[in-house]
Amino acid sequence: MKLAASEAFKKLKLKHYQQAKVTTTKFYQTKPFFSMPEQVEKESGVLAPKRVNQVDLFKRYTYEVLPALEQSVELDLLEKVFQKVDPVVRESITQAYIRKQVEQLAQQPDPASIKDLDDNTKSNMPREKAKLFLQNWLDLNPIQIGKWIPLNYELFKRTFKFLSPGDFQKNLIELSKNFSLMMTDEGFKTIDYVDSSKRIPQIFEYKKLTQDNFHKEGYFIIMFNVLKGDFNDELRKHRNNEIFQRIFATSVNFDALLTVILNHWELIQQLRTPEQRKEFFKSLVDQLLEKIDKQQANASMPELLFSTVKTLQFKDFTLDLTKYVNNPFPVPKSLIENRFGEQYYGYSSNLLFYGDHGAGKSGVLMQAIMFAQQTGWIVAVVPSGYNWTSLQYEAKRHHKTGLYMQPKAAQEWLEQFKEANQEHLKTFQVDLSLYGKFNLSGVHDDDPDPCPNLYDERREYHFKDFEKFTTKEERDFEEAQDQIMSARITLKIPKPQYLQEIIDYGISNAHYATNAVYEVMEQLYNTEKYKVLVAVDGINWFYRPSQLPSFRYESDKDLRGHVPPYHMSLPRLFMHFDGHKIKNGTKITASTIFKLFQHDFQPKHVLLPQKYGIKLNGAPLDMFRSFCEYGIQTGMWKCDEFSQNTLEQFWMETQGNYFEAIKCMKVHWRDI
Repeated sequence: MKLAASEAFKKLKLKHYQQAKVTTTKFYQTKPFFSMPEQVEKESGVLAPKRVNQVDLFKRYTYEVLPALEQSVELDLLEKVFQKVDPVVRESITQAYIRKQVEQLAQQPDPASIKDLDDNTKSNMPREKAKLFLQNWLDLNPIQIGKWIPLNYELFKRTFKFLSPGDFQKNLIELSKNFSLMMTDEGFKTIDYVDSSKRIPQIFEYKKLTQDNFHKEGYFIIMFNVLKGDFNDELRKHRNNEIFQRIFATSVNFDALLTVILNHWELIQQLRTPEQRKEFFKSLVDQLLEKIDKQQANASMPELLFSTVKTLQFKDFTLDLTKYVNNPFPVPKSLIENRFGEQYYGYSSNLLFYGDHGAGKSGVLMQAIMFAQQTGWIVAVVPSGYNWTSLQYEAKRHHKTGLYMQPKAAQEWLEQFKEANQEHLKTFQVDLSLYGKFNLSGVHDDDPDPCPNLYDERREYHFKDFEKFTTKEERDFEEAQDQIMSARITLKIPKPQYLQEIIDYGISNAHYATNAVYEVMEQLYNTEKYKVLVAVDGINWFYRPSQLPSFRYESDKDLRGHVPPYHMSLPRLFMHFDGHKIKNGTKITASTIFKLFQHDFQPKHVLLPQKYGIKLNGAPLDMFRSFCEYGIQTGMWKCDEFSQNTLEQFWMETQGNYFEAIKCMKVHWRDI
């Protein structure tokens, strides 16, 4: 007679629980000690515990302990479910569980019949080489993810004359004697993001843009990029407003406002022509000035900004911002699905990649840079934020502004920028209405004081109290330097016709190099003719105290006598997440864990929303296969034979981390 479901279940549970307990206890009582030599063992009379092979332990754990533990967990879960269902369902569940156990038992191999791993990893059949390489960027599509794009080494040297992002020069290129890039899933999506950030003003005149389809992904991106330039044109008129400088220094508030605007067809109707857009954003900025100035709000995030402003009036339409406090980025859902998933807002003016050392951050950056460079973009790259904040370059202080200049670093950047963009610079005409507004240290005439005399209430001192401790000789020297430091590049090149003239003069004259870098970036940020990509690797170093010492910062507890990067001319120019200010292009950045032990960088550490960054976790198994195959075919990894089991074990040991894999390949740690 069939037992009742509850009684059968209790007996089954008790049996498996006892089995799991006994098996686990036996396993953990086995200790992998090294055995003593037999002679010592005999002389001492001590019975030494025998060494247990680690592979055997792992197999025993897999085939004996884990199944027993899984069964006990399953039975605990089923018992909780039994309390909520009727007897008929209990009987069905019990019978289904018994059938499942019988099937698993029939499929489980006998542990004694399992051979050593080494016996199962080699094959006498010759291994066929995988087809890894694509011909060019035009062949790129989602199906080709994991393939390698061969590039010219001369192109690499021209694009990165002094230094490249990450460890590409030191690892992949020098080891393989080859310059190729593996197209990852994140890299493909980043390239798609970069390619879609072009400015196409004609979209608002497109007749097929209607109320039924304006919220679609494609229309949203194009409209966003057009409005980005028009909004910035109006904000530039208020460059000396310190509140606006703080609110719109990064693109978070900027992007949130545009995203909310693009969710209303009534507002899109008011943005059809350039004249309408100009009037619209003038009204927007005026209302923001009125409402924020009165309340002096610290609106560094959209939630705070929307709560402060509350409503905006555009003709007959009232935009209620309080509805978007909990969801300040209402982008089309398809953008989130097609881009980077739930960890990213879907679309914005910046991309930030972060993760462990060797997770592939610099690799994604390189894929986007090389794609842009080969498809007609101008690329402005900072290959290492660490180098600019270390003692690698000599620094000079600009007495009037208080900023520290690094002429040699500025010269190197200009030279590398020139080599990477030669084809465009000879025809890039300078907009003279933007030219000549920066001084020698890179401060714009309309910018607020870059080193304000702030008061520290806790320590009861002003920042510029250090002037009390300067000697007369130091003050006399600074006064003598005023005339030299007050010079500008406009005194040497009053009306340059092409951008290359400014670059060439900065390269040949270190004194004006920093000034030249700022003039170049101002032209790039405001051009409509050329597509511009700004890429910064190691941007998190711009948010840590530099290694440059100065007594002026001894009173600051966090700086401990070191100059902050925001008081250094070059880091100050590239440290902000200001891709929204690039009229025809975008900005992508990556963090680095270089020289930082057990450091966990998060976007919130630099006051960015968590969904503004994409965390990379190394290569999934399929891409790791392609990476290892590339290492074998290029001679980077001296491995004659390769099996599926070995690959999966290698992936498990490295967790798909590129740095760990290359480190093993360098020393031929796994010579199979």
